[in-house]
Amino acid sequence: MTDETAHGVSPVRLLAESFRRLFADEAVPLAGNIAFRTLFSIFPFLIFLTALAGFFGTEDQAKAAVDFLLGVAPETLVKPLAGEITSILTVPRADLLSLAALLTIWSAMAGVDSVRVGLNRAYDLKDTRPGWFIYLIDILFVVAAAAIFLAFSFLIVLLPLALRFAATHGIETAAQFTSLQQMRIPLSLLLIFLGVLASHLTLPARRLPLRRILPGVLLTVVVWGVLALGFSWWVLEFNSFTSTYASLSGLFAAMFFLYLAALVLILGGEVNRVIDLLSTRSDLPAKPDLRQ
Repeated sequence: MTDETAHGVSPVRLLAESFRRLFADEAVPLAGNIAFRTLFSIFPFLIFLTALAGFFGTEDQAKAAVDFLLGVAPETLVKPLAGEITSILTVPRADLLSLAALLTIWSAMAGVDSVRVGLNRAYDLKDTRPGWFIYLIDILFVVAAAAIFLAFSFLIVLLPLALRFAATHGIETAAQFTSLQQMRIPLSLLLIFLGVLASHLTLPARRLPLRRILPGVLLTVVVWGVLALGFSWWVLEFNSFTSTYASLSGLFAAMFFLYLAALVLILGGEVNRVIDLLSTRSDLPAKPDLRQ
């Protein structure tokens, strides 16, 4: 980057400063909070998703989309949860406006709110917005995530039809993607990228320009991909979770992976903030205390 080069900033220094700020923000315990609340909110979010899908009559599409994403994730990470997720998705739900649905939205908000706190810390932002406004943002984020996921489920259904139509009309490129299996990784990465980008755009206390958040978003998506492959290999090769946690090993492995993923998500914000600071100065100011 031009500004970084002007100040003689190397990638090594960028990462070193980002990790220093990561620990200054107490990201280690905060990532544990995000991991727990994310795992806690997955099932309520899926219940809300199936209720919303039932409201629009698209339960099968929603289940197909979840199965599609589960097929991309490493088996060692999703296997402990896959059975329960499938059981939730196969139960028709039409109680979208009931008290139960409102409670599931509230539970899913917990994971979103933890990410908001982590990103505010990373960007040196103290949230002074009213509490009701923050809750409204969390609710809208959950609802929007469910709506985007349903749109993605329609894409899963329509994409093979579109590819076959293109192939029959002489478009040679489309013939290379006759199977939806070949589109799993690109579509999954696109969905993850959009989700991380939306988090950086909407959750922090101040709206940040796209150019400022894009490096951290890309870093998060890439590291998540490498982390998923590396962690899956480590679990299979060393099997330490099985020897330590016995029958709960799969659940603890998934929890630990979510913990590492949360750390990487906060690190993306820290990298963005360090790049922004070093683009205007050669030194870094002291990290403000945003815990209160």
